[in-house]
Amino acid sequence: MVSIYVFEAKIVKTMRKFLIYPPKEYQEKLSKLHGKKVKVIVIEESD
Repeated sequence: MVSIYVFEAKIVKTMRKFLIYPPKEYQEKLSKLHGKKVKVIVIEESD
């Protein structure tokens, strides 16, 4: 089974890590993936 979520996220820096912070409506969906390996594609658009 493949699930695809498309959303804009913020990159947040903590003390030692960079985190991808999804919007609130996706946080619950993504929390179900806790502990699983996922593939992430990051696309940066510049003006």
